[in-house]
Amino acid sequence: MPEFLRKFEPLDWIPLSGNRGTAVAFNVGIGAAKGCDYVFLLNNDVEMEPECLSHLVQALEQDRSYSAAVPKLLRWSDPRYLDGVGDEILLGGGAYRVGNGELDAGQYDEPGPVFSACAAAALYRTSLFEDIGCFDEEFFVYREDVDLGLRAQLRGHRCLYVPAARAHHRGGATLGSPFHSETIRLSTRNQILAIIKNYPSSMIWRLAPRLVAFQFFWLGFAIQKRAFLGYCRGALNAISLVPSALKKRSKIQSKRLVASESVLSIMKASEERIRRWYASPYMTRSPQLLRFYFGIFKALDGESSKRRNQ
Repeated sequence: MPEFLRKFEPLDWIPLSGNRGTAVAFNVGIGAAKGCDYVFLLNNDVEMEPECLSHLVQALEQDRSYSAAVPKLLRWSDPRYLDGVGDEILLGGGAYRVGNGELDAGQYDEPGPVFSACAAAALYRTSLFEDIGCFDEEFFVYREDVDLGLRAQLRGHRCLYVPAARAHHRGGATLGSPFHSETIRLSTRNQILAIIKNYPSSMIWRLAPRLVAFQFFWLGFAIQKRAFLGYCRGALNAISLVPSALKKRSKIQSKRLVASESVLSIMKASEERIRRWYASPYMTRSPQLLRFYFGIFKALDGESSKRRNQ
């Protein structure tokens, strides 16, 4: 056992042989927690404030309609700024940690639903994993929590943001930069796989323009960050894993409890939370990719709305 962990004894230390990825590590821990009511996942670059975990447990104890809860994450380097208040997803498939980069001015001081838990620090009911399974180990790292969130939503599970619970997140501890070529490769691969596995068929056809547009903008982002080859490798990796993803998709969709239109409504609400974050007056710097995405689809949605009203 590493020396720094001895101050937490007694605890069960489960060493893994080599780096087998975040998803595997999470799953080993979840497996060891059988018989418990809750599983709390915490990355090694997160430090909780006092009572953080108790606030999360209390929130889930008080409202049984939620299966997961997340704290307010603050930037390690400057806790005046937010690191995130839960993960949200675009209809086009991109996922974002809403709140990231915003000055914490009280705009997220009310609890409420979020699309998915950021597994850097998240409390889950063990019953969630019993229902939908654990993290997809083919994801290795990045977006494995968003994939889990999509599967959870398809089964009617919800995630709660609890602002009284606070933690500090360093971020980028795995590869040192969110723009690393390997980060782009894995993010590209995993966001494509998550769509293939989880989007209902009717939604894929309906949202095809957004899905294609987001990938085009994401490619542009990768080129801007000098990670073009990382994007290409990620896309090719995703293609090679399509047969495996389709097998998983068949099982996931056969067990889906939420109708396609309801899933679409949930995702529209999630995209709207991303839009409000992007347009926030407290943002230090807005993602350029979202400027293009919302610029195009706000205009298209406006035209569609006009035609329906005529």
